[in-house]
Amino acid sequence: MKNEKTTNGSYTPDMIWEEFKVTPDALLGAKILESSVYLTRKCNLKCQYCKIIKTELPLELTMEQWIEVMDILEGLGVRFVNIAGGEPTVLKGLGRLISHINNNTTLAHSIVSNSLFNDEKLKEMVDAGLKAYVASIDVMDGADKRLHDIRKSSAGMRMLERLKGKVPYLCGNIVISARNLSSVVEVTRYLSDNGIWVNVCPVIWGRGDKWESVEEADNAYRLTNEHRERLEDIAKRLVELKRNGALLLPTESYLEGLPTYGPDLSWKCYSETEPTSPSRLIVDADGSLMTCINMRGEVAKRYTVFDLKDEDTYRGFVEDWWEDAKRCQGCYWSTMVTAKQRQLMLEEFKKEVLKGNGTQG
Repeated sequence: MKNEKTTNGSYTPDMIWEEFKVTPDALLGAKILESSVYLTRKCNLKCQYCKIIKTELPLELTMEQWIEVMDILEGLGVRFVNIAGGEPTVLKGLGRLISHINNNTTLAHSIVSNSLFNDEKLKEMVDAGLKAYVASIDVMDGADKRLHDIRKSSAGMRMLERLKGKVPYLCGNIVISARNLSSVVEVTRYLSDNGIWVNVCPVIWGRGDKWESVEEADNAYRLTNEHRERLEDIAKRLVELKRNGALLLPTESYLEGLPTYGPDLSWKCYSETEPTSPSRLIVDADGSLMTCINMRGEVAKRYTVFDLKDEDTYRGFVEDWWEDAKRCQGCYWSTMVTAKQRQLMLEEFKKEVLKGNGTQG
């Protein structure tokens, strides 16, 4: 259960199960294993493919409220929370949030950042006990780079170097687009060889907050059918790196799906035939619960994370979430794919335990 069986019969390590050492007792009481929170939708960059900053919310949660949110997530059995934005480091009090997570919960956590923050913010996070840091590393070479791409990737590489020995887990996140296909494998190899985990994800070019409209990315970024052959080669080389011990977070099955789902974005986190629970709980900057990373959906109008302290309300949210999710045409977020795999593993684990206790036929 702790590992994914690959096509060649071997097993690959999983960060949540192995590195963060999830225990059987914790699993039995868990409703959901993972959460992502948009600490804010504000950002100091405007990356072309990012949909987050394009939705402004009338009111965002205070840091005191976010501290309460972490306690709620703990109560739901969440084992890992990914703190993102927008750009989380633009907020005051981030160190207090990290300290609370470390001292008052058993949550593992990561901060996702564009690395454009000052030394004071860096010290605040490190002193608070930051456990994992994820930097955006999209381009390292090639022609016709955009200013934001250069700033973010360069800042990310510098920050990862600075954090070595100060933060236990470091990760570079690579958004694969038509603009950086030539550098994905080499950047992955470089980061892994330097002890840095790597996550990859194709650019999500549409499916924004509004269900009925598909906002398409700049054609210079978007992956299309003409890129499938190159994506097949990239996927093959990334799988080989992973099998040889590279610190790649996505599963082999995810990497192998890149040529298919990268251009089509047709993978679905839900079952179209029977009710499905969300694989990752997404909390927006105002505390509302989103359908997924990319869409607020109808559930955002009905539920906040504070409502989930009530068990019946959680069940109602799950039912409404599925109705929302069925309207989605798909995506291929690596975090969502991996979360679904882990959630299925959790459900199978519970079935086996109940069966062993004689409470399930």
